Parts: sequence; C-alpha cells; structure tokens
Amino acid sequence: MTSSGSGRCVMECPVLPLHMSPAERVHGGVFFTILDTAMGRAVISKLPEGRGCATLEAKINYFRPVQTGHLRAEANVLTMTRRTAFVESTLTDQQDRVVCRASATFMLTETLTQTERERV
Repeated sequence: MTSSGSGRCVMECPVLPLHMSPAERVHGGVFFTILDTAMGRAVISKLPEGRGCATLEAKINYFRPVQTGHLRAEANVLTMTRRTAFVESTLTDQQDRVVCRASATFMLTETLTQTERERV
C-alpha cells in the first residue's frame, strides 16, 4: 500500500513468477485480489478506528494481459451509508494502461474482525 485515506487507497505490486497463469500472463485472480484489497482499504480509511468491512458483491472487467513490470491499483469510495459502501477501482500496468476495473459493495461491520455469530 503506497497511500490510504479519505476514502481512497493506492497499492502497487511487482509482477512475480508466482503470479503467472499457465498461459504465462498474470492470473486474473491476482488482479482481482489486488483490487478487492485496495477497495476494502479505501472503505476502512473512512471508518472510525476499529470498524471494518466485508465484500458483499463485486464485478470486474478485464481489458489487457500483463506479463512483466508492476501493477498499480487505485480505489475510491463513491458512496457510503450507515451499513454499506460502494467503491470503484482501476488497475494499471507499468505503462499506465488500464488493465482492468472493478466495483464492489461492502458491508460495514462494527469491528475489524467478526465472531462466528456476527457472520450469520
């Protein structure tokens, strides 16, 4: 994470061999993991200390493959209510080209971690 605050988060990640699919490009799950993490951190940056969030639903669109370099994710909270937040994010490659975009709805939680009872 390179920056976080006021409903925004920026994360960067080098492309490593362990990120590759059998097709020798970064696996789409890696892209989604980075974006989901950045979006969650953006939400948490707007919450009081100790509160948390959980992804309720998410959508991702993939635009181009990546094989080398580094990735940069930017996430911004667009709207937040007492119980949910809606976030959009963009992942770019080393040449600042859009690789994929995602949006998600997050449930806001009273604590950063939840007991089993709170999850039901």
